[in-house]
Amino acid sequence: MKRFDFRAALLALAATVTQLPASVVTWQELLNKTQPVEGLLESPETFADIVPPQAIPAEGLRFFTDMMRDLYANFNEPPSSHYFFCTIYYTPLETGFCAERGFDLTPMVMKGSGGRKFAADFVRSVIMEGFGRLAEPVGGKPYLAYNGRLHGRILGNRNNELVPRHSIAVNTKNPLMPSGRKVWVLDPELYNQFGAALYEVADTGGGLFRNQIDLYWGEDNPRGPGSGIARAASCDVAVKWIVPVLSAER
Repeated sequence: MKRFDFRAALLALAATVTQLPASVVTWQELLNKTQPVEGLLESPETFADIVPPQAIPAEGLRFFTDMMRDLYANFNEPPSSHYFFCTIYYTPLETGFCAERGFDLTPMVMKGSGGRKFAADFVRSVIMEGFGRLAEPVGGKPYLAYNGRLHGRILGNRNNELVPRHSIAVNTKNPLMPSGRKVWVLDPELYNQFGAALYEVADTGGGLFRNQIDLYWGEDNPRGPGSGIARAASCDVAVKWIVPVLSAER
């Protein structure tokens, strides 16, 4: 894979406007909210006197800079970095799809499931994410796969079980990351959100770009209807355009 060309990437990003999936609450709705007449927003002067707390890592984590310093101390020479486009995938919970939140619950036959029907948005989410957790197990198996089959575990590409916040998926033809390879994903936002920087290649897919890595979040409710079915509700990161990655095997 070619080394990343920052100049070309910046030019491409400057010429392209990318819109990320909308959250449940839109900015128009925020603007329509009535401003509180008491509390922190009672007056601009009161709000301006508030000193924000020092930014700290998630509980149990060291600062990202400390982790990086220790990591690079293990290398006699600066390691070779590769740059990837990073996305997040998860296992949607069927119980999270409800009419009150605006999901499409129209019964839809899941292809390959023997004629079983599920809510349309749940089916769409399972096909995109690979697996979904059923509200009630069928035949003792709690997971529905993208091909309609039922499983007892969430599987990767080697009949291995995916581990939340540790497993990642790559393109099947990625020459730098074979299955089982451990890699360092060096991004401070991802580090604080996932609680880790070291991951393992445990899944592959032809639907991913060759320069894409897909981090597995775990089981979660969908963020919302529409494009929100492709996002985990409790994960604040949707996409990272430029992420440095190091191989943990030298």
